[in-house]
Amino acid sequence: MAKPAQEMHVVRLRIQTTEYEESLFAKRFHALSHVHNVMVKQAKKRIIRLEHDHEHQEMRAAYVRLLKLPKESVTPDIEKQKKALSRQMNRNCQKYGISEYDFQKYLAACGRQYRTLLSSQQVQKEASRVFRSVEHYLYGKGKEIHFKPYRNFNTIGGKSNRNGIRFDPKSRMIRWLGDTFPCLLPKDRASRDYVLEALNADIAYCDLKRLMFPNGWHYYVVIVLRGPAPRKLTVGTGTTGIDPGVSTMACVSDEQASLFELAPGAKKYNPAIRKLQQQMEASKRLSNPDRYRADGTYIKGSQGQWTFSKRYFRVRDRLKSLYRQKTAYTQDSHRQQINRLLADSRTFIVEDMNYLALAKKSKNTIRQDHPSIVTDKKGCQRVVYKYRRRKRFGKSMNSRSPGAFLSRLEEKAALYGGTVIRIHTKEFRASQYDHAADTRQRIPLTQRSKIVDGHKVQRDLYSAFLIRNTDDSLNHPDREKCFAEFPGFLRMQRTCIDTMKQNHQSMPQCFGF
Repeated sequence: MAKPAQEMHVVRLRIQTTEYEESLFAKRFHALSHVHNVMVKQAKKRIIRLEHDHEHQEMRAAYVRLLKLPKESVTPDIEKQKKALSRQMNRNCQKYGISEYDFQKYLAACGRQYRTLLSSQQVQKEASRVFRSVEHYLYGKGKEIHFKPYRNFNTIGGKSNRNGIRFDPKSRMIRWLGDTFPCLLPKDRASRDYVLEALNADIAYCDLKRLMFPNGWHYYVVIVLRGPAPRKLTVGTGTTGIDPGVSTMACVSDEQASLFELAPGAKKYNPAIRKLQQQMEASKRLSNPDRYRADGTYIKGSQGQWTFSKRYFRVRDRLKSLYRQKTAYTQDSHRQQINRLLADSRTFIVEDMNYLALAKKSKNTIRQDHPSIVTDKKGCQRVVYKYRRRKRFGKSMNSRSPGAFLSRLEEKAALYGGTVIRIHTKEFRASQYDHAADTRQRIPLTQRSKIVDGHKVQRDLYSAFLIRNTDDSLNHPDREKCFAEFPGFLRMQRTCIDTMKQNHQSMPQCFGF
């Protein structure tokens, strides 16, 4: 029986650095990028040898066939076959050196030449990261193991507080391979008290993290401590039903109903991001004219090294800093909304959403039902049936991060003794159900309201109301509870709309005002 995961919490402190120390950190990140890419190159070679092993491929095909069998046809003998095939495939992987221990052993030799920059455990941690990507490629949905450029390395990992980066709580300094660096406490008094209280716990390990700002890289130590984080919130005792959307969350609890937009100010960063991307593209074209035709199209197969100007690098740093600001804003907005929900409730019932699938383009290419008139280059008009757009919700989820919101809610609810219960979406079908008529009817996404028992209800809030009143099976609403609490829901919905109008909150996509 596996041991339960130990509870951890994290404190991040900025490192006070000089110009020399920043150059030293840059060297260490360069060393880390080289070590990582050396391991990726070797891992690719080992995977190629494994994939050319015909015996392994036959076993893998047999294992996949057993996995695709219907559940009712799976017998104990089939389970034994699956376990035997799995053990044999694991032995084959170890034969070709595809294991976490083999990766760490191989990278130890490469890490010795950087022993003045990286500790042995930091090199081992990077080997483990490469092995995680190999596992995702072999057993998950990974399609490729990628090399990483230097600028994409933002963290140097650790494994303990006795090797590599070591933090001293008394002096609030980090020690790393003979060098010491002071850390800064937050200026805000409440944040400082929280950090000092959190640092009283036992330190598991420390990571070094860097973030891009307009004036360059800022370096932080991320201290991972054992035990729960300090509790600063007063948590309610009620139950809230949540209907998660792509850009909004509809919530209905014992006392109130709310429909709020996730990270409402994230859109303001997009125009500045597009402008910087256009500047980078224009600079790249000016510096590499031989790679483009006169009409501006790229010449495929062009050889040689790209040339970039100093202006290109400056704009690239500004773009990375802007992405960091957008991420920080989204996380802070999520944190505030989660604190409001926890102040009202301790238990949350949520519809389970597959946001990764919603972000991807549709695989089906279908033509539209209505005809369109197009004009060709000669000026002739003809009637065609255009293809439907395959795009889904990737752009919205890039700005809103609804999956991160629900993950953070689950973590913080668990910290305060609460729970997040996920209902079965396909069986529940909250958006289609009418508790008064006890029927299900599919309605288009453009229709944001419907009539239930003679009353007009907003579809997202009503879905959250049904989710909150689920039965014990989590497959269907409890009709008796719905009838008993429906008048209270109508009052909360009316209060929610009036409050939004008083605060001049416009949400036409949901309410029409």
